[in-house]
Amino acid sequence: MENEEKLVVVAKYSSPVNANIVKGALEASGIPAGVIADSTANAIWMAPVRVVVFERDLELAKKVISETDEAGIEVGEEE
Repeated sequence: MENEEKLVVVAKYSSPVNANIVKGALEASGIPAGVIADSTANAIWMAPVRVVVFERDLELAKKVISETDEAGIEVGEEE
């Protein structure tokens, strides 16, 4: 249990498609990433879809997301 790495939310989106685009950009940059969505809650309350990374990768992940936005790759609005 001592070596467990903490996952943190790097971004939230209203669309699972947009979250997965960001996940792909992060993974293409060598950053392990995941998408967490509650499909039941999403259908009822439009709950945000979260993109998560390891805490150690958080700052680099934010930079990759920023560069993706600057490159004109539309991923939708963050919540």
